[in-house]
Amino acid sequence: MEQLLSFKKERILIGQGKVAKVYLWNGFAYKCFRGDYPDDWIEYEMRIQDTINQLDLPTVKYYPSEIPHSIKMDYIEGISLADKVCQEKYERGFEDFFSLFLKIHENAVIDLPRLNPYLLQEISKLDIDNSQKTLATKYISDISDGDVLCHLDYHFLNLMYSDNGYYIIDWINAKIGNPIYDFARTYVIIYEYANRLSKKYLNIVKECCGFDLLDLKKAIYVMAVYRLSEDNSGKIKPDTLMNNLQL
Repeated sequence: MEQLLSFKKERILIGQGKVAKVYLWNGFAYKCFRGDYPDDWIEYEMRIQDTINQLDLPTVKYYPSEIPHSIKMDYIEGISLADKVCQEKYERGFEDFFSLFLKIHENAVIDLPRLNPYLLQEISKLDIDNSQKTLATKYISDISDGDVLCHLDYHFLNLMYSDNGYYIIDWINAKIGNPIYDFARTYVIIYEYANRLSKKYLNIVKECCGFDLLDLKKAIYVMAVYRLSEDNSGKIKPDTLMNNLQL
């Protein structure tokens, strides 16, 4: 009880999301979840991170937390790549971004859930027009499966930069599958939140990855439909996105 009281008194808020707030305390970061957030989801995130930390990737270590309903992790004293680009006018942001993206995909089969069954399940539950579900399901069957590590929430805010270099954070969505979906997922995120950069991003993907362009278009549609399972704000309209897509 005394430790918890000290934590509540001394902690410093350093980040906040939909389901958790992140505090700095005693040299570590503590991700403290909402009271209604299930304990087994916290345990799942711990297992995913433990699996990722066994790979040759710049990641953050997680630890059992002495604070209830939280995850304890290494504190990174630095800034996101988004802030490095915007605030410091760093000009090699996309180069660094893609270098680490490709490094993620150097990792093959590991003990993580598979992406295709997950996508099919989540899309089947959506309250959307059946034509969108049918088309997304067809596209998933059209694209060859894979055995590659996919981050599936890779964007400029999930790359942290410190004096020791970059760290890739927030692996909760990680799955095993075809990396084309990872690039497609990131495109949808950039399209939604930094639209003016989406064309530049897509041009780099086309140049460096060698994907079949029709498969890339299909993967983007799948991930735009899947995005509806996470956000009902109306920002993402899969058909409109596809009409504006230039490949």
